[in-house]
Formats: sequence, structure tokens, C-alpha cells
Amino acid sequence: MRQEVRLLERDRELGLVHTALRRVLGGEGGVLMFEGARGFGKTSLLRFLRGEAAAQGFRVLHARGSEPERQFPWAVVRQLFERSLAADVAEAGDGTPLSGPATLINTLFDYEQARSSSGLASGGEELYSFVHGLYWLCCNLSEQQPLLLVIDDVQWADSSSLHFLSYLINRLEGESILVALAHTPAQPQADASQDLVISACSTPLTTVARLAPLSADAAREIVSTGLGAPPHDAVLRVCMAITEGNPLHLTELVKEMAAREVRPAESAVPRIRLLTPTLLAWDIRRHISQLPKEAVALAGAVAVLDPDADPRHCALVAGLKEREAAEAARLLRDAQILRAGVPYAFLSPIARHVVYADMAAQERNLAHRRAAMSLHGAEGDAATVADHLCRTDPGTPPWAVDVLCSAARLAVEAGHPSTAVRYLRRAFAESPPEPVGSRVLAQLGSAELRVRDAGAVEHLAEAMRRAEDPEVGDAVRPELALALAASGRYGEAVDLARGGCGTSGPDSGPSLIHARTVEAVLSRMARGRGNRRPVAVPASAIRAHAAVEAWSRGRSAIHVARLAGAAVAGGVQLPGRDVELPPASVAAWVLAQCDDLPLAENVLTRVIRRASTAGYSLAATTAESLRARLLLDTGRLADAETTARLLLRDHHDTSLAPVCTPIAAATLVHCLIETGRLGEAEELVASLGFDRRLPDAAPFVPLRIARGRLHIRMDRYDDGLGELLECRELAFSENWLYPSSTSEYFADAVRALAITRSARAARVLAFEEVGRCRAFGAARPLAAALRAFAGVVSGTKGIAHLEEADRLLDGMPDTLERARTLVELGSTLRRAGSRTEARQRLTEGMELAHLIGASVLEGTARSELRLAGTRLAKVSDGPNAALTPAEERVAQKAAEGLSNKEIAQTLFVTVKTVEWHLGQVYAKLRIAKRSELPQALAVGCAGAPVRQTS
Repeated sequence: MRQEVRLLERDRELGLVHTALRRVLGGEGGVLMFEGARGFGKTSLLRFLRGEAAAQGFRVLHARGSEPERQFPWAVVRQLFERSLAADVAEAGDGTPLSGPATLINTLFDYEQARSSSGLASGGEELYSFVHGLYWLCCNLSEQQPLLLVIDDVQWADSSSLHFLSYLINRLEGESILVALAHTPAQPQADASQDLVISACSTPLTTVARLAPLSADAAREIVSTGLGAPPHDAVLRVCMAITEGNPLHLTELVKEMAAREVRPAESAVPRIRLLTPTLLAWDIRRHISQLPKEAVALAGAVAVLDPDADPRHCALVAGLKEREAAEAARLLRDAQILRAGVPYAFLSPIARHVVYADMAAQERNLAHRRAAMSLHGAEGDAATVADHLCRTDPGTPPWAVDVLCSAARLAVEAGHPSTAVRYLRRAFAESPPEPVGSRVLAQLGSAELRVRDAGAVEHLAEAMRRAEDPEVGDAVRPELALALAASGRYGEAVDLARGGCGTSGPDSGPSLIHARTVEAVLSRMARGRGNRRPVAVPASAIRAHAAVEAWSRGRSAIHVARLAGAAVAGGVQLPGRDVELPPASVAAWVLAQCDDLPLAENVLTRVIRRASTAGYSLAATTAESLRARLLLDTGRLADAETTARLLLRDHHDTSLAPVCTPIAAATLVHCLIETGRLGEAEELVASLGFDRRLPDAAPFVPLRIARGRLHIRMDRYDDGLGELLECRELAFSENWLYPSSTSEYFADAVRALAITRSARAARVLAFEEVGRCRAFGAARPLAAALRAFAGVVSGTKGIAHLEEADRLLDGMPDTLERARTLVELGSTLRRAGSRTEARQRLTEGMELAHLIGASVLEGTARSELRLAGTRLAKVSDGPNAALTPAEERVAQKAAEGLSNKEIAQTLFVTVKTVEWHLGQVYAKLRIAKRSELPQALAVGCAGAPVRQTS
């Protein structure tokens, strides 16, 4: 017989079933009891027993104890016998006097007669006659065929029926009778029956099987069967935490997941935590509704205070005396709502969800207010008190604002500014008087700046206007300047920052140092910097900004790199307050322009680590965006894309755009261009609100370059060329020299200029760029300029430029530019007739492009190799066609059973990106549908060497 799902890991119990049946068939009666909590599968085991017994010729009688019926005399006995013997009673309906078993059963069926019998009520001789008659009835039935009596939920059986069971069980020896019981211990209001149950099951003929929770392996099978896909380990862990291995609870949870189309993917864990299966919810409500009001109040207090449900706090929140709360806790434990021990905790998270959801809104508000007061009085954690205050209406005690502000400060330091915003908005709702009000506004605006909320500008400006304390105004000024810059108002931002710095002089206090640091950065970003007076850079930032100044004045890369390296030679230090570009990040960016990519990445990694630890979210995110650009340069396209998407995850077209946003967006657009997803890149730009006129500020130059390059790749040459040339002119006029951008855009700009105007104009532009890059001396921009120049000159000159570029990049970590150069050199050699050498360079460039995931460049190399006479195996040939890292991640998630939408949410990409990658995976692995992915990936997706013949 096929086992039910809830019979998983019940082999021992099933063995006891078969053993008991064999013993009864051998003439030896007995008792088999299954004991365990609700939902552990007792009913399923009894159902299995009934099926096995019926198949072996047993007469099966079954009943179920019920709490509402436990006051009715003989309720369980009637269930056992009425269906089987009703026919005997009916046959006597012609007026003939009843006798034997029919007389007995008719008496039991007659409720009024049974209830009015004093002998039954007192347990006297008449009760003895009844139970003895029932005993002989069972013996007579067992003579015809073996008899199985099954009683589920015996803890709810009425006392009269339990007297019969006890009488019968003591006389089973030598009878072909098996009594099977299911018992849930420690049920509330069932104490009176426990002694009878224990007495009935204390004979040597009784076998007790205590059911254990399911293991993780069994839970995995249930989830896989119910949802049609194996669960992620995180999903399995949360399912086990919610249900504690209870088979019924787990099955109901899986049903709820299936009904709500929740796939067992890691991204679904937050949703799973909030699921409350309907059947379990009503079961919990039923048990709680039968408890006294004090127990219900305590359950609500525990739900509100979770996980800080100390008995003293719970009593205060529930409005109970400590003795009343202790008794209520006992009742809740007996009802299997609360665990044993303190602090109080629900037996299941589902119970907590149900109790909390069933509380009236006003009741919850009052409970959270009391919880906040109790925890604050006990000097509890500020964040915990603040969480309770956020769930109350305004009108809290005076200390609430201080607690909310303190908790917000800690949240920012921990890297959770969105939590700080929630606390501070709640604090501001209290309408605190001055000077507290302006301080709350200042703190709120600062936190909103870090989550890119446009309200930061208004709140910081209002805080400055209302501030009576000059120190508050000095602290708010640089924050407002950063917010203005993030909203695109760079000129105002610089003027405001400068206004707080006074005249140049020695550093005198953290506010002044912070203001000067902000001004030093913003003044280099805003247009028209040349018309402003020199910036008084803080002493800690002199070397980093000296490197930028030397660079903007046309000094060589060696000199600039030496200055930038000196800025971080003593280690990475962060300023006393959060700022987007601390000196170490400035130095790292300059080092990257001077070709020292490893040191630049090392510095940025340390900045990210230290800024995250200090709660400097502006510094951390900006350093992360600069690192994403380095990942792109060094050929780690998949990592660059993932990093950029994470930074842009919560950005929308009305958000503030701090420095990290345009840099991350530019990096992501370049990644999409290199992988041929032009339509997605265009959608991305529009969704971020960057398809309109962008500010004339330095951070937006990389994004405008990426946008112009995208236009050209989509054959909108005039739009793209216009944007690129405008950016180039702006950069020269403002000294925003950005050498590494030559690698990004220059070849596209030269090609577009040759197409839309003339080859001569393109050659002039390329020649000028080569000269500028030679003067600077960095290898990467010079190689890119040479590559672009080679495209507009003919013959051996072009080859010579490309070979020089190749030599410059030899040993450099910029694998993307090297792959471009190799493919361009191979193509030029092919057109010049040097096919053997061309194939060598093209093959090398193709393999490098494939390694880094630059699929467009790889496709170009393949086309050129075919023109050079090389026959290449198709990308889809063989089971070992190499997947790019991004393709492999998508394929693995799809093989786990995630939908395209879930994969997109997990990897922070768009659904179109997932579809594009899956198309590539299907082609490479030579499969036609999603269900074939697990087997295809198991065969192996490692990159195979290119098969070619000349």
C-alpha cells in the first residue's frame, strides 16, 4: 500500500502495526497507542492500520474523541458500535422485545435513558453491567472475525467510554481483539480523563509509540513533492523553523506556498516567514478562544513583545498582575500555544502571526505603547523601544523622541539608514518643540540623503532655517550641500558649502573640516569651478587633492600616480564624518586613471570595509561604484554588472542621484553593451530617469559617455556623436580629464564621426587624442586611442598602431581593452592578407572575450575567423560548451526550479536579462526546454578549447 506523505520516517511505527496485527491473528489481544503532538501523523497511522486490518479480514470499528462531545455519556462507544450494529436494532423495529446486544446498544442510543440512569452516573452496579455487556459484545464479535477498535483523540473521550476501555483492555489476554488509540498529551481541560487513559494503557499488553518530528531530509521530500522542485537550503531551514518538523504543519505550509505560487527559492524566504496556513490558523484560534480572557491578553502581550517577552514586561502589557500572568502562561503552555520556560515564546511562529493579526488595531496600539514604556523603564535596547513606538499613534511620553533619535543614530552607524528614516519620521510626527525639532529634521534629512529620498533637500533646508544653535546649522550645511548636488543643483551646493567654510585658515573643529571636505569634492564636480577661488582643503586630504590638481594641470601619469600613492601610503583613513568621496577614494580613482588598477582596487576595497563598519553609507556606496568600474576594466563583466545592479536596486526616476548612482549606471550600461543587450540598456536608462537632460557635472560625464555610446551602437549616430563630443568639450573646458574613458567611447566616436562627417575629421580627432594620451603617459588610454586611430588610417600604419597598443597592454590587468585590441589587430591583419597571423590574434582575442563574457566582441572575432578561413565549431556543439559566469548563475537558478521573475529578483537583474541568458544557455548546452537543465549542467559546463581547422 502506498504511504501517505505524512507517514515519512514512520517505519518503526508501521512495523509496530504489522506486529500487532500478527499477534491478534495468533489469538493474542493487545493495545497499540500512538502518542504525539497535534499534526504528528497519528490519524494517518490509524488510517493505515485500518486499511491493513481490513485487508487481513478484521472487523474494524472506529471512533474519534471530541472536546464538545466529551460531556455526552457513551459518545465514543456509540461511534464504535452504532454503524456496525444499527442494522440489528432496526430489525427489532416490529415491536418484538429486544434482547442481547441489541438491547444494550438501544439503551446506549437512548440518550435520555442513559443520562437518567443513576447507576451510570455514580459508577455503581448498573455501570458495571453496561461495561461488562460491552466487553462480551466485543468478545462475541471477535469470535466471528478478529476485531479492531480504533479511537482517535482518546484524550477527549467521555468518562463512560473510558471506563469501558479500561475494563476491556484489562481482559484482552487470549482474545482476538486489538485496541488502537491516538493520544495527544497535555491538552487543556482534559486532565480529568488523563488518569483513565493512563490506567487503560498501563497493562503489559500495551505498546506505546511516541512520534518524533520529521528530519530535514523528510521535510525536503515533502516540500519537493508539494512544489515540484527541490527547495533551497535557506527555504528548508525556514520551513523547519516555522513548523519544527510537524508533518501536518509542514504540509499545510507547503499547500499555502503552492496556492500563492511561492517557489522554494532563496529569494522567497521573507515571504515564507509571513505565510499563515488557513487550517492551522483556525486551529490556533479555536484553542485560544476556549481560554480565559487573561490567557488571551497574555498571548497578545507575548505576540507584541516577541522576542522580548520577559514575564514582567508581559504582565504590564497585558494589564495583569504577576500571579494572574503566571497562571495565564500555564494555561497557554497546556494549550500548546507557548513553549516552556522564560522569556515566553510561542510554540510556532504561526501562532504568533495569528494572535497578533487577530488583535484589534486599538488593542495593538495600546499594547505597543505599554511595551515601549516597560522596556524603556528597564533600560532596554533603544532600537527595540523605537520599533514599538513606531507602531503607536502620536502622543507618546516626552522621552520617546530622544529614544527614536538615538535608535536612528545607531541604525545609521550600523548601515541601515532606511530604518533610521522610519524612526525619525515617527519622531517628527510628535511635533517636538525647538530646538529639538530642528535637530530631528536635520537627522531625518541626513538619513533620507543616504537612502536617496528627495525629501532630504526640503528637510535639511527647513532644519537650517529653524536652527537656533549655530552648531546645528554648521552641521546641516554640508549635508544640505550634498543633497543639493544629488538633486542636480551643483552650483547651489558649492556656494552653500563654501558659505560654511569662512576664510581659509587652520582646521578648527569637525564641522569645519567636514564642510571643507565637502566643498573640496563638490567644487571639482560643479561646472564653472575655474571662476571660484581656491578651496581650503583639509590637511588630511591635501595629498589626494594635490594628485587631482596635478592631473588637471596636465602633469604626467607617473607624477600624478606618485602623489596619489602617497595619499594612501600610510593606510586608508576615513574622515570624522560621512562624505561621498573621502581622500582615499579620490586617490584610488586617480590611481585607476594612471593604470595602477590593482592598488586602486585594494584601496577601494578597504574603504568599503571601513566605511561599512563605521556606518558611512555615502562613502561605502561611492567606493563600491568606483570598484564596479574597475571590475569592468579588468574583464570581470558579470561581477561588475551584479555590483552595479545592487547599487541601483532601490533607485527610481524621482530619487536623489548621489555620486554612486551615475557611476554605477554608466558601468551597467557598458556591461549591457558588451553583452549585446542594447534594448535592455535603453530601458534601464529610461527607468532610472536618465534619458533626459543630465546635469553638467563631473559625476554625470561617465553616464553621458555611456549613453552616447549606446546611441551609436543602436545606429543613432548623430545623437550619440553629439553627446560624446559635447562631453569631450565639457571635460576639456572644466579640466575633468578622464583618461580611462578613452577606452570606453573613443573608438565609437571616431567611427560615428567618419560615418556622419568625413574620414578626415575622424583622423584629426584620433590624432589629437593619441597626442594627448602620449603626453599623459598611461598605457590604457593610449592603447585605446591607437586602436581608434588605426581604424581610420590605412595599410601598415594601422597595423603598426595596433601592434603598439598590443605591446602597451601586455601584462596589464585591463583584459577588456586587450581583447578589443587583439580582435581589431586580427581583423586588420586579415584585411591586409596576413591570414595566418590574423587567425592567431583573432583566436587569442576570441578566447579572452569568451572568458570575460564579452559576447559581442566574441561574436565579432568568430565572424572574422570564418572570413580568415577558419572553420569553427558552433557555440552549441558538444555538452561542454562554456557558459559565461552570468549564464552559469542563471542556469543554476533555473535548474533549481526558480521562475524567470524569481531569478531576476535573486540576481538583481531584469527578466529580459534572464531570458537572454537562458537563450544562450539552451543554445550552448543543446537543449530545448527548462526541464533538461539539471541533467545538462550535471554533464558539465566547463569551457572547452576552440575546435578549428584551417
